[in-house]
Amino acid sequence: MFAHSSVSVFSASIPASPPALDRPRGHQQILCAAILATFLSLAGCVAPPVVGTKGSTAEEVGRQQRLERAQNNLADGLKRYEAGAYDESMRSFLLALDSGALTIAQQITARKNMAFTHCVNNREAACKEEFEKAFALDAKFDLPAAEAGHPTWGPIFRLVKTEIELRNSGRSLPAPLKPPTAGEKLMADGAVSYDAADYTKAIKSYQEALKETLVDSDQIRAHKFLAFSYCLSNRVTLCRAEFEKVFQLKADFDLEPAEAGHPSWGPSFRTVKAKQKNTNPATPAKK
Repeated sequence: MFAHSSVSVFSASIPASPPALDRPRGHQQILCAAILATFLSLAGCVAPPVVGTKGSTAEEVGRQQRLERAQNNLADGLKRYEAGAYDESMRSFLLALDSGALTIAQQITARKNMAFTHCVNNREAACKEEFEKAFALDAKFDLPAAEAGHPTWGPIFRLVKTEIELRNSGRSLPAPLKPPTAGEKLMADGAVSYDAADYTKAIKSYQEALKETLVDSDQIRAHKFLAFSYCLSNRVTLCRAEFEKVFQLKADFDLEPAEAGHPSWGPSFRTVKAKQKNTNPATPAKK
């Protein structure tokens, strides 16, 4: 009865075929197998596909998930940049870079477009810094002719490229650079470690830098990136403590819109900022 009912249920969906006596026996077996498989599938008896590769460790699965998230954030950043949503694109690029999962080429793409964004928003120093980071990733980094000739970021890019070429050839730069101080070297080390998502090492470098003589802007920068590093390491209390130190140095301090909206440190920053405003409403900003 089971076989009869199975055939009757599915007879409407099975293509017409020659009489059983006119077909080879193997064709009959294949047909029966197909009917049975369809019936079992509809009955919910077929096991779902296995997700993942046999033998994959939790670490490998986590690494793959981080890579996918990073690539999605990079793609989102590019899409938002093309749409002119610069703050949102910066936020996506930062998230992609924070993952530490991007390839060198993908990091350069993010850095390049962050430089473009800074330049179109009249942040020349930040634009120059992003181009320098791109060259640090690949000494042969270059822009296509159409991008290199752009009137906004083109001059900044060419300046950075010229400075690097002169430095590499041992020739003097147009404007002589004084040797970096111990604090400046540690700040640079911290930036490199932070960009590589090595937050433990970045924290150590910034802490050591603060023991040296730093101008106010570098002190603020050190505390800011200490806060970022702590929040990215899920140490929220220490993150907020660093933001508080920033406000002690500059009461009217604020983050760039793309930074302020970051999901890791954004909430902690807003909490400290609100507390600072309520505690010291009339505190003048430190010059």
